[in-house]
Amino acid sequence: MMRLAQPALNETLKEVYEFEGFRLDVRRRLLTRGGAVIPLTPKAFETLLVLVRGGGRMLTKGEIISEVWPDVFVEEGNLAQSIFLLRRALGEAKGEHRFIVTMPGAGYYFAPRVRALDVAASCAPVDDRSIASLAVLPFTPLGEEEVNKFFGVGLADALTLRLSRLRGVKVLPTSAALRLAGTTQEARAAAGERSIEALLDGLYQREGGQLRVSVQLSRVSDDMVLWAARFDEQMTDIFAVQDSISEQVVAALAPRLNGGAERRRLTAVRDNEEEYLRRSS
Repeated sequence: MMRLAQPALNETLKEVYEFEGFRLDVRRRLLTRGGAVIPLTPKAFETLLVLVRGGGRMLTKGEIISEVWPDVFVEEGNLAQSIFLLRRALGEAKGEHRFIVTMPGAGYYFAPRVRALDVAASCAPVDDRSIASLAVLPFTPLGEEEVNKFFGVGLADALTLRLSRLRGVKVLPTSAALRLAGTTQEARAAAGERSIEALLDGLYQREGGQLRVSVQLSRVSDDMVLWAARFDEQMTDIFAVQDSISEQVVAALAPRLNGGAERRRLTAVRDNEEEYLRRSS
């Protein structure tokens, strides 16, 4: 990896990489494309970072595992799952190795040309998108083929549960958030009265066995959309779909929530994963 110039005393370096229209921001733990956040689980993000830092060199499975799961014994299946999630997030078609190339029985290497950016960031913990309180509204069906009349509420509840685990972020309970439901203006007015800073809501549409969910986080004070994303899932197990989407949304949203929450969340997630693996081994 190229050496970056020494920053000024009041600045710290941001490790940022660009490839094929994507941007990988290490400090903020974000993968974006065209300004839109690509949701990744913590371990998938770390796996991508190891591959990108490899500079096109073939990395053995053992090398990657030792970086992503240090001091913990895990099976290669854990790595394979992270690779699968990355291929899907990067838009690879089945059997396509446009980004991540598999060397059978050996390991992987990252194919695109990667550009490391010289980016300096202020040390001041200021983020104008930082949110300390929010409410998750029931998701609304789009079209006539509704998944289940309780799906929108169930997804909102799954998101509320996961978001409430983030330290430093206040999340309105689902029962209270349901009382905010109404027109957009009514919901924002009610949220403002409760000093809620942001609303998370969305739409879902079913087409046969395919489910598409659109999500957005908007600020109550000025209606500004702070984040938006779209997720496509196979409609098999309704609860598994709710869990999968809520996990991806929270992974993408955490850096935008109250300053420092993402770092604490990732530490807690990593510790929990490692403890689970120790107990299982």
